[in-house]
Amino acid sequence: MEKIKVAIVDDSAFMRKIMRDSLQSRGFEIVAIGRNGQDAVEIASKGIADVMTLDVQMPVLDGLSALKAIMSNSPMPVIMVSSLTVKDAEITIEALKSGAFDFVAKPGGAITFDLNEIIDELTEKLILASKAKISPKISQPKVSKTIHPRGLYDMLFIGSSTGGPRALDYLIPNLPKDFPVPIVIVQHMPANFTKTLADRLSEESKIRVYEVNSQIKAMPSTGYVAKGDSHLEVTVNDGINLRPSDGPKINGVKPAIDFTLSTIAKANLKILCVILTGMGKDGTEGLKLMKRENFTTIVESEKTAVVYGMPRAVVNAGLADYVLDLDKIPDKIIELI
Repeated sequence: MEKIKVAIVDDSAFMRKIMRDSLQSRGFEIVAIGRNGQDAVEIASKGIADVMTLDVQMPVLDGLSALKAIMSNSPMPVIMVSSLTVKDAEITIEALKSGAFDFVAKPGGAITFDLNEIIDELTEKLILASKAKISPKISQPKVSKTIHPRGLYDMLFIGSSTGGPRALDYLIPNLPKDFPVPIVIVQHMPANFTKTLADRLSEESKIRVYEVNSQIKAMPSTGYVAKGDSHLEVTVNDGINLRPSDGPKINGVKPAIDFTLSTIAKANLKILCVILTGMGKDGTEGLKLMKRENFTTIVESEKTAVVYGMPRAVVNAGLADYVLDLDKIPDKIIELI
């Protein structure tokens, strides 16, 4: 099997060495190393790497500016390397919306953390990224739509993982302000990042979007993002209630789509479920727990999904009612709702 060629761009000499040694020991070929965003742009222009790791905070040209230049001139899979600060979270969310394949979060300071804590995650994402389709950003159609509620569903539920922030950035702003049911979103992402994601979606959409960091009653025309590093529980008691829930990871992730769907099944709610891009199979087992008459499922097509893992699992289980390109999903949601 041919080695995956990786370019490493990071401001820290210590980080560059640790990443180079760790990835080489895992069988990757390190073909280029840079120390700032300008280096990243030049490396990308040479077309020598299958995938690049790109630090968020760098001199000369920062990671976000470098990413945008790369996506405009020499598109390639890029994994952002981000600290857990609020500022870095904001930049990372913007990077994901601008075409970055995914990100890994440093568990500590830029110099002191042990990369072995995330090397398994980084390895998996590098392998997936090396095979990923890099597509231009989908432009937002300026179409005003009116909802005529059919009363078939209690909730719109959306599950997403790798590539999800970019897909959500298209889907949520295309929902009308009078959307008649609550919108619950489970995106695989650490704490800090989910609040930033919710805030950005709220700024860009006609509906309000919040991170669920305490128990809250779900309301129509409102989006709710599961808090990172917590599962999201749905219950019914004088309306639909949402709250963070502790517990072990499921399918290696927290929040897990399967967890939330299992609580929706217990609550006997009827949902329109959308499974977007993502690795793995999170969501499939949760749907199996629900009564078939209680859900309709739309999955993102292989053509537009950054990673066709979660959607494929739902299709293979015979649980997909519609398989659609991302740009067709908002219209189908509105038609069904």
